Amino acid sequence: MATARATRRIAWAIFWRAGLTGIVLGFVSGFIFGFVINFVGTIAGVDRQLLYQISAWGGGILGLVASFLAFNYFRAWSIGRPIGEKTLWLSV
Repeated sequence: MATARATRRIAWAIFWRAGLTGIVLGFVSGFIFGFVINFVGTIAGVDRQLLYQISAWGGGILGLVASFLAFNYFRAWSIGRPIGEKTLWLSV
């Protein structure tokens, strides 16, 4: 049985990669979503307050989805790959 000390390096490798990538992807996806919604909404004549609410909620949700996908990507990436002296194996 693995101890917390033995698995700390693998957990940290997954955490920092997924965290940093999730922050960057969340920022970029929120920016793009907000830009597109505000651009199209301004051309269509939609109220600014409504546009701000839609872009805030939509950007936040899109950022959460991007963070979740980044975490899943790096978790799948780390299976079977040696990190330090340990390897994360998937046992079914």
